[in-house]
Amino acid sequence: MRLTIGSDSSNIEQTRLFAKWLLDLGEGKVGGPNDGETEIEIPHDLLIKDSLYPLSDLIEFVYPDILSNYKNKEFFEERAVLAPTNEVVQQINDRLLDMLPGSEHQYLSSDSVCPDECLSDSFDESLYAPDILNGLRFAKA
Repeated sequence: MRLTIGSDSSNIEQTRLFAKWLLDLGEGKVGGPNDGETEIEIPHDLLIKDSLYPLSDLIEFVYPDILSNYKNKEFFEERAVLAPTNEVVQQINDRLLDMLPGSEHQYLSSDSVCPDECLSDSFDESLYAPDILNGLRFAKA
């Protein structure tokens, strides 16, 4: 829906069709029967064709002039790359981190909260779900 703000009617229709295809894809309505693996036909206008470096071309398409914009949070808020597996996501993230200036820092987190004597009796561990707490994060400073 954010993509339609300020767009003309032809772009809105194209965005609507893409959003429908993406929703159908997520709901398993695209492709044949899915027993955990299926073939999906990607619309031709979404493909990177005839490229020797498809990952680099994808990054350049989604994040043009990243070195001039990497400190601009709105630049990243307006962009996303959808990937079929976590391995592909990791490749993209690694490539992007390599492009950015600065040294890489690793931020660790935990998937549980360790209650101690400083916490009140009303401590509710369910407020700290593992999907919020856990993970390994990398960033450039």
